[in-house]
Formats: sequence, C-alpha cells, structure tokens
Amino acid sequence: MQYSTKSKQTPSIERTGGSGRAHTAHPQAATQKSMRIELPISKSIANRLLILQAIHGDGLAGSPTALASWGALMPVSACGVPDDARIVGCFDLPEDVQILHRALTTLHHSTQRYTTLNLSNCGTAMRFLTAYAAQLENKVTVLDGVERMRHRPIGQLVDALREIGADIEYLGEEGFPPLRIKGCVLDKDRIITLDNPQSTQFVSALLLIGANVQTDSTSPYITLTREIIDQYPIAHRASNSPHSGHPIAAQAASSLEKDWSAAAFWYEYVALHGGEITLPGLFRDSLQGDKVVADIFAHLGVHTEYTPEGIILSPIAYSEASNSPLSGRPIAAQAASHSKILTQDFGSCPDLYPAVALTCERLGIELHATGVESLPLKESDRLRAVAEHRADADHRMAMALLIAGYEVDDTTCISKSYPQFLEHFHQLQENNCLHS
Repeated sequence: MQYSTKSKQTPSIERTGGSGRAHTAHPQAATQKSMRIELPISKSIANRLLILQAIHGDGLAGSPTALASWGALMPVSACGVPDDARIVGCFDLPEDVQILHRALTTLHHSTQRYTTLNLSNCGTAMRFLTAYAAQLENKVTVLDGVERMRHRPIGQLVDALREIGADIEYLGEEGFPPLRIKGCVLDKDRIITLDNPQSTQFVSALLLIGANVQTDSTSPYITLTREIIDQYPIAHRASNSPHSGHPIAAQAASSLEKDWSAAAFWYEYVALHGGEITLPGLFRDSLQGDKVVADIFAHLGVHTEYTPEGIILSPIAYSEASNSPLSGRPIAAQAASHSKILTQDFGSCPDLYPAVALTCERLGIELHATGVESLPLKESDRLRAVAEHRADADHRMAMALLIAGYEVDDTTCISKSYPQFLEHFHQLQENNCLHS
C-alpha cells in the first residue's frame, strides 16, 4: 500500500493560533540555542525485560551490552500490589511501561484464580500479556481496555497461541479484545509459522514466552526481541557485577537505552524551527528499529552527530548557490526545500509516521509513504488523523501536532509514552528556541 500526502509549503511555525490552525514565521528569526533533553527510556526494551523478569522471577543484573547497560528493573516479585507496583530508581516512566508492570505485579501477587486487568489503550501490554497469561497454569485472566482497544485486532496472535494449546475465549467481537484466558501447559516445542504478521509484537509475544516461532518478517523489533532473550540470561548470571541477583536503584531503569521513537519529535522540531538539541542515551548501534529516524530526517534538513554520550541534532545548512554544506547558513527548511518528494517505507517504523508526515506537510514536501497498513490500527487511525490534523487521544499524534504548530485540546494521552514531553516543549519555548 502506498499513501501520499500533499500540502502547501509553509517554511516554519510560530505559536499555535486557533483550533486546527497554525501561524507561520520565518525560521531564521528563531533564536538558535542549544538544549539538552532527557528522553524517556525505550519502551520496547523495558517491556520485553519486564516479561522476561516475570517469567524468570527476579531482577536483571547490570551488564554493559550492545543494548547500552540495561540496568535493573524492579522485579514484580519485590513489589506490592497494586499501588506499590513500580520500577526502582526511575520516575516519569512511560504509562505503557507502568501499565504492563502493574499488570504483571497483580498477576504475580494475586491469590485468586480469576484476575481482570484493564490495560487502557496499551497495545503492547495487551499482546505481551495475552501470551504470558496463556502459560500461567491454573489461572484465568481477563484482558480488556478502552473502547479503542476493542477495535485493535489480536486474532492472529490468539490463533497462533491456540495452535500450541492455549485456551482463549473472545468476550466480545471475534478477533478483538476483551479476552478470557485460561492458563495451561503449552506445547512450546511445536513450530508456529507466523508469516506477514499484522503486528511484529505478535511474534515478539510468542518469542518472549519461549515459543518456537518461524516468521518471514525481518522487522528490527523482532531482532531486538531475540537479542534481549539471548542476552538476558548472560546479564542475569553476571557474577562479577555488584548488582547481580538483586535490584539496585542506582542501576535502575534510568540506565536503559533511551527511546528512538520519542526522538522523532525533536527531529521534527529542529527541521521546522532550527536550534540545536542534545539527546543523551541514543546510539548508532542501537537495535531499536526507529533509529532510522536519523536517516529519514537527513533528507528533511536535520544533521545527527553521534557522540559517546548520545546524539546532537542540528540543521543542515546549504549554500544557496551550490547546495553544498556551509556552516551558519539557512536552516533545515531551506535545505529540505531542494527535495520536493520524500519516499519512505514505514513498515518497520510505523511510530515515526506522524512526525515525518507533519514535517513534510509544513515544509511543502510531498510524502510517498508505503508500509502503512498498520497505521489505521494504532491508538488512532493515524492516516486519517494526520490528514485531518486531529490527535484523537493518540500520544504520538498529539506530540507531532503540537510541534507542527497545531492546537491539541487534550494532551493527557502524551503520558502514554513521554510523560515529560510538555515540560520539555515548554522549556524550548521559554528559552526562545521557538520564535514568538
């Protein structure tokens, strides 16, 4: 599937005006200041580690790996339930991570055979917990969420689990949550073939519980899952680590690699408004698929400098005469204006679409997007949401729209992945990085 967006060229954005409208300003007028932003931890890494820790029973020893010092997430066995369920040493965690952790903690501590969990609109938790609960012998788990969750398909994962003996019942529409899962012994040695998965998280959910999965998907997020599974026991057994065998706050979730998908919004910011932004905790050799954002935004006028600490974003400057790089010259909007069309496959990085699409729109670049089949199934229908400039309670849409200069009536959804986003965004405004 190919999806094309077209828009009138608008070089840059000033402050938000009325509903659904954005005012424009010349980007060169913005004060170019540098700012350091601490991104949230990678949800992809943290959520996978939480499932592994729930299965294996205790914390992860700190161990430097290609994943950049995972640290130690507080094991569910050490947490109270439900209010004390937390991850030691890290605050302002993405809501997605908190929801999954609370759910796992509830299941661990519950003495009841039946447990009902409301997962809100957390798709990752729904998929990972469907597989996890299926192998909890003698426990019955009901998984539900908000109305939007009841329209997010899960049938392909349920069918795969049923192949190896899972007892799962739909409580509403066939193929969608809510689910009643009766945990039992699964035949994890039986080969499951899951080609062309609707979501790569279906594959990851199966892999995390030890199922034997074959797939034709080459998604970097399946690679990430396999790498974490392979590395986990090594890190867990690290006898030379002072943190081996027990969780330590100082070696907590804050040391996890940061979230490349969250970085997309600051790429969008630099492309539209200029300035320099430092993002520690992101690395060139990351296994997160969304690191491709650096390559995409290189075509939209943003330079990525890799350092031992993280990355630094800055506008690519061009000579008006030759298009050659020239320090100090016009910012990203002019650089990007030399290319009127961007073709991008979002099949392995669907979470980047809102930031990329809105950046292209504001710069007057036509986006030819492929691999967008999953976008209508996200927290919102992101294809429609971008076209109509609506957040629709979708955290990524809300952030992308705000940076593009649009008004968002309800920003509470942002905490799902980036609780500190508004604080960071306002800091940029207050420091005159955004011309007003």
